[in-house]
This record gives sequence, structure tokens and C-alpha cells, in this order.
Amino acid sequence: MVNLIDKKGSQQKIGNKFTELLKQVNDNHVDYTWFDFHGECKKMKWENLSKLITIVDSELMGHGYFMATLQVGLDSRQAVNDKTCNVV
Repeated sequence: MVNLIDKKGSQQKIGNKFTELLKQVNDNHVDYTWFDFHGECKKMKWENLSKLITIVDSELMGHGYFMATLQVGLDSRQAVNDKTCNVV
């Protein structure tokens, strides 16, 4: 699990509480990294993302993956609802 919020201000308070919560859960199957995305990449320093990649690389390589192709058709008589889906 990667936390990308700031390590200062109000976001730091949220991040600290989240870190405490994960420590209380004490699940050895959850790897946790707090990477201050805005602090590390401010002023367009995208190369600093390599720091995050270095931290999580071995964990990511230890996981497999799942891929699927979905064939979805719409009946023109049906109403369509626009919804947002966030996948983490």
C-alpha cells in the first residue's frame, strides 16, 4: 500500500492516523510506504518517482497480475448512467 499524501500540514495528520491504524491492524501481508508525492515531485521533478519505484520494486515483482478483456454491448433502448470507478 502506498500513501501519496503530503507529510506536512493537515494531510500529515491524516497520514499519521492512517499509519497508526495500519500498525494496529498488524497484518504482515500489507506492505506500507508513505511517499510524499507533492514534496518529492514539486517543481516538475518527476525523476524523483524513481525513489518510489526503488522502494516498492521488489514487492511489485513478487506479485502476479490479472488481465481481462471485457466485451460490453449496450441496448440502445436502455438508459445509460455515467459513473466513476476508482480502482486501487
